[in-house]
Amino acid sequence: MCPVSRGHSVSNPLDGRLVVLGQPRVEVRIDNRGNLRQGIAVLGTTDYRGWLALKSHFVTPPSFRGGFTVRVLSLGESVKVGLGGTPPGASFTAPAGPAPNEAAGWRDFPGGWTWTRSAGCYEWEISGHGFQESVVVRAERP
Repeated sequence: MCPVSRGHSVSNPLDGRLVVLGQPRVEVRIDNRGNLRQGIAVLGTTDYRGWLALKSHFVTPPSFRGGFTVRVLSLGESVKVGLGGTPPGASFTAPAGPAPNEAAGWRDFPGGWTWTRSAGCYEWEISGHGFQESVVVRAERP
């Protein structure tokens, strides 16, 4: 059983109205299709042989301006996963303060891709000064 994070709607000046996983301070936006309200996303095919991916962003509301680090891991089966611009990647760190994509205090950090070789249950561990969050998605085959 995959302990998914249920999605919820947010509205911000960067992305309009969308469904994200997690809770503020850092929420996860996934650009793949699926049923994000139920914590399910469909993996996308890539140009990298044997790799599938979720296009992942990390969004913060105006009330949080701190930095954070994201790691991704597989829950259950031992599957190689990664995070970044190319597989397999390692972790993603967002600095405190301004972001490349920012409007009215909302920050959107494109973390690149969450890479995997198979469907499964994946967790983003998000940590920063004084907090640690866990966001879980069930990734299905295309």
